[in-house]
Amino acid sequence: MQWLYKLEKKFGKYAIPNLMLYILSLQAIVFLAVNLLGPGILSALVFDRDLILSGQVWRLITFIFVPDDFNPLWFILMLFIYYSISNQIERIIGSFNFNVFYFSSIIATIAVCFIFDIRLLSLAYYINLSLFIAFATLMPDATFYLYFFIPFKAKYLLVFYFVILGMQMLTGGLPTIALICSSLLGYFIFFAYPALKHQKLRRKGLAGQKQFRAAKRELDAEKRAPIKVAFHKCHVCGKTELDDPDMEFRYCSKCNGNYEYCMDHLRNHEHVK
Repeated sequence: MQWLYKLEKKFGKYAIPNLMLYILSLQAIVFLAVNLLGPGILSALVFDRDLILSGQVWRLITFIFVPDDFNPLWFILMLFIYYSISNQIERIIGSFNFNVFYFSSIIATIAVCFIFDIRLLSLAYYINLSLFIAFATLMPDATFYLYFFIPFKAKYLLVFYFVILGMQMLTGGLPTIALICSSLLGYFIFFAYPALKHQKLRRKGLAGQKQFRAAKRELDAEKRAPIKVAFHKCHVCGKTELDDPDMEFRYCSKCNGNYEYCMDHLRNHEHVK
């Protein structure tokens, strides 16, 4: 996309390499703090529109550092998975594009939470979920292991997550729809929109190919058609056996030369002297 290329050319030097490493490290710090100091610390980090407007602006970003789950085993597993897939995505689309991918979803989520006054403990859940969806889109044949021993491909994970999100949007109301869509903004920019654009161009290309093949068939048919040559031609009207296969032609014995006439003009013409 041209506008992304221009942005990268102008602001690419400000991109944060390994962005998810820093975010996940801060999530690990929050996880340890909650386990050591108690869950009360989360009240100072979660998104709260009223408190933000009263001056606690750090909540605009600290909600990203609240882990999705506080079960130690699950948290460690998710840290590993998030880092692995985000690293793969960043290697494919580049650090700047990954920054745009992640921060655009954060900004859109903040806007939606302000509009609908959404207050959830883990607002980053849907944003992090977009990482799974992006990874499954980029590498659909990659294999995950459910419960460490049941293999399944990423493309099935993609379908599963879209089904879950669709059900949540149908049952959750407008705020839920807006929250999910905002969290997937980065995915829409880098994957959904290019895919739709590619499909549109592909349809145009297929239509052009169809027209080309039809024109080629017509041209080939013309080339294969036999060339017909007339052997008889009326000296008066120019009619040949190609014009009228049933017409007979005769030479006039009274004309000076070999002049051939159709039956309509054999006896009705001016003799050539």
